[in-house]
Amino acid sequence: MIWLIFALLTGAAVMTVLAPLAMRGPAENDSAADVAFFEEQIVEIERERAEGRLDAADAEAAKTEAARRLLRAEAAPKGRGVSSRKVALAAALAAIVAIPAISLTLYARLGHSDMPDMPLTARLESSPDRHDLAGAVARIEQHLREHPEDGRGFEVIAPYLLRTGRGEDAVHAYSEALRLLGATAARHAALGEARVVVAQGVVTPDAKKDFEAALALDPSAPEAQYYVGVAAAQAGEKEKAIEIFSKMAADAPADAAYLKAVNAQLAILRGDASAPAAASGPSSEQGKAIAAMPADQRQAMIRSMVDRLASRLETKGDDVEGWLKLIRAYSVLAENDKAKKAVTDARKALASKRDDVARIDALAKELKIGG
Repeated sequence: MIWLIFALLTGAAVMTVLAPLAMRGPAENDSAADVAFFEEQIVEIERERAEGRLDAADAEAAKTEAARRLLRAEAAPKGRGVSSRKVALAAALAAIVAIPAISLTLYARLGHSDMPDMPLTARLESSPDRHDLAGAVARIEQHLREHPEDGRGFEVIAPYLLRTGRGEDAVHAYSEALRLLGATAARHAALGEARVVVAQGVVTPDAKKDFEAALALDPSAPEAQYYVGVAAAQAGEKEKAIEIFSKMAADAPADAAYLKAVNAQLAILRGDASAPAAASGPSSEQGKAIAAMPADQRQAMIRSMVDRLASRLETKGDDVEGWLKLIRAYSVLAENDKAKKAVTDARKALASKRDDVARIDALAKELKIGG
C-alpha cells in the first residue's frame, strides 16, 4: 500500500511541474505582435485615405494586402498552439505514468523493501569499517543528547564505551540507564563493574554499593557476588572472601563461565602455589586475582607491571593500546607527572597515525591530563 502512495505522490509532483506547460493558451503564441501590427496598418491606411493622401484605388489595394497578411498571421499560430498544447499535455501524462512505473520497476529488481531495520544493538556489536566507527558512535551519542530520555539507548551503548576504553562515559551511560529504566540486579551489577574497570580492578565504595544493591534484588546474581568477594579480599577480610567464593563454587553449575575465576580467587586466598597467575572475573579480563591480594602486595605487583609496560613502549612505541593502558595506569596511581609525560611521548611515537593520536588526546581529555 505504501508504494502506491509513493507512486501517487511522485505523479503529483511531476504534474505540478508540467501542468503550466500543458495549459498554456494560444494567446501566448509568438505571432501576437504580428497580428497587432497588421491591424494597426489597416487603421493607418483608412486614416491616410480620409486625409486625401491616398486615392481610393491605392488605399483599397493596400488594405487588401494588409488584410491578407493579417488573416495569415491569425491562422498560422492557432494550428501551432493547438499542436504544441497537445504535445505538452501528452508529455505530462506520459511522465505521470512513466516515471513512477519505471522507478517502481527498478526498485522491485534492485531494492530490498523486505529487509528489516538493523537494531541499534546489532549495529554496535557488529564490526563496522574502522574509518566509519567514530562517525557511527558520534551519531548515536548525538541522538542521546537530543533524546536524553532514551534509557534503552544508554543501556545499549554503555558496554561498547566500556570496551573501547571510555570508562567514565560508560559509567555515565549505565547510571542513566539505571535511572531511566529502573533498578534491576543486572543494571546495578553492570554499573558496579564499570566502576571497577575505571578503578583498574579496585572495588570502590560506590561500586560496592552497586553490587550490594544488585544482591538485594537478586541474591544469586554471580557478578555481584564475585565483586563483593573481591571487595572483602581487598579490605583484608580474608575469611569473609573465602566464604563468599566457596559458596559461589558450590552453587555454580559445572559449566558456569565464572567458575574458573572463582576457583582462582580461592586458590590465591588459601595460598595455593599452583594457583593460576591471573584470573578473570565473570565478564572482565585479567586483573581480578591481583585485585584480591593484600594492599601492599597488590601495589607492588601493579607497579611492576606498569614499569614493564613503560620499558616495552620505549622500544616499541607504535602500540597505541599499550600507551592507553600506561596513561590510565599512571592516572589511577595518581602519578600525574608521569601520566603527562606518557601522553607527550605517545603523541611523538604515534605522530604518523592520526587516528591513534586522536585516541590518546581523547583519553588525556577524559582523565584531565595536560601535556
